[in-house]
Amino acid sequence: MNEKLTALEVIGMGIRSEEDAAKFYGHIAKMIQNKEIKEKYEQLAKEEVGHGIQLTTLYKEMLESDEKPPRVPGNPETAEKGAIPENIINDLEGLLNLAIEREQQAQAFYLKAAHQAVDPSGGHVLRELAHVEAEHEAMLIKELEEYLKNKEWYMNATDESFIHVGP
Repeated sequence: MNEKLTALEVIGMGIRSEEDAAKFYGHIAKMIQNKEIKEKYEQLAKEEVGHGIQLTTLYKEMLESDEKPPRVPGNPETAEKGAIPENIINDLEGLLNLAIEREQQAQAFYLKAAHQAVDPSGGHVLRELAHVEAEHEAMLIKELEEYLKNKEWYMNATDESFIHVGP
């Protein structure tokens, strides 16, 4: 992270990152027919939207204003960095590996920003976001493992594909 970023720029970058993450996980959810798995990615997208709201609230509190945060330009060391590379846009294994990497980057970004924060409440929010991103990373590692065990089921299972055994 650039040492010259202001707290408001860090928050702006985080907001953009969280918005990008929500779109990224929404893209993955659209690829999957398995309702149970699809719901996991839809929930992950909702959590990322929630993070953006947390950061927007922090921004407004810091400015003591209802002003909407500006979009921060550039290519920060944030989790999502926007677009999905064309070579993996329809490759779930590649997307999951990229998601894991991006969650690691998000965690590092938030921890570094928290360390540099001069406002205790801002530092707390940033540390909490880093913790949540670490949880997302762990979840995505498990999801990748499950996908690699049975790709067809992971992507396409329907309620009808489950076999009922017993009374």
